[in-house]
Amino acid sequence: MIERQALSVTQVNLYIKELLNRDAILTDIMVKGELSNFKAHSSGHMYMSLKDETGVMRAVMFRSAAAKLTFRPENGMKVVCRGRISVYERDGQYQLYIDHMTPDG
Repeated sequence: MIERQALSVTQVNLYIKELLNRDAILTDIMVKGELSNFKAHSSGHMYMSLKDETGVMRAVMFRSAAAKLTFRPENGMKVVCRGRISVYERDGQYQLYIDHMTPDG
């Protein structure tokens, strides 16, 4: 029998992040949904959730991408986002890292 070593939570989170970061679909994905829990932080970063009828996903748009927006995102707005899915290691949760966002419709 092969003895396995227990991994730390951080090691597992980093391993999952590496798997996601190698996936061709998840590294350049478009996701549409409704904005909720929208927060424009003083740093210029934007934090939000995208939701549809049955699901929700966390998302972040960093200052450099947010500065290129031609509209002001608001809760309840339907949008199409392009970016990548990855894991925020500290929390062990996946989220959409948004590079580009447009209103849907």
